[in-house]
Amino acid sequence: MERTRAFTAAVAVLAAAILAGAGGCTSAADGPGASEKPRAAGEPTAAAGTERISAPEDRACKGGTYTWFNTQRLSVLNGVTDFQRVTVESTKLTEPMQRLRTDQASLESDGPRPDPRTVLFALSVHLGFSEKRDDPADGSPLGKPGTYAPVDEGGGKVSGHSGRIVSYSSVSLIDTDFRHTCGHGAKQPPTVGHVTTWSAAGGGVLDCDEPLDKNSSDPAHEAERLSCGR
Repeated sequence: MERTRAFTAAVAVLAAAILAGAGGCTSAADGPGASEKPRAAGEPTAAAGTERISAPEDRACKGGTYTWFNTQRLSVLNGVTDFQRVTVESTKLTEPMQRLRTDQASLESDGPRPDPRTVLFALSVHLGFSEKRDDPADGSPLGKPGTYAPVDEGGGKVSGHSGRIVSYSSVSLIDTDFRHTCGHGAKQPPTVGHVTTWSAAGGGVLDCDEPLDKNSSDPAHEAERLSCGR
């Protein structure tokens, strides 16, 4: 009888040890690893291989007010061809356009994250490219973050004129800071950020043998200097 009780007690002790070990394994698997940041109380555990969804307070409110400052707009030369000699007869311009710049649009912000499309639409309204009544979902004519400013391809024909012709491409760069607030009494802090973008690229032609007038653009003067040898 004593032997039976002793054997039963030993089994109970062994079972308790196994359960304790299993509980320890479960706890270790659910906790942060050695290289992970400890989770805050109440923070859900992200399953392996999944992306944690940002909390709603990390995203900027819809609507709100944008304030723009330190805004700069600059027209620059971003492409040019070598000169091509043409006669009075119709001549096709065949010199290839050479890219000179790699301006990339970007959006940086600190605070609740805004929708880039909303930011660009608000900036487009501020600059007069869009109307407030337009649908932001339709986008804006400004360059999207991550894309490069396009270069005008040039080409075309010239007739009734002889000389050394140069084609060039230009783009209007826009650089500005902004502040977005959600209105009076809002719990969200404001978002501050910086936008680098551009409006539509354009192109032109010039004759190296004819001086540019004082109203000619800066890109035209740069193209003349680079390709006409002046």
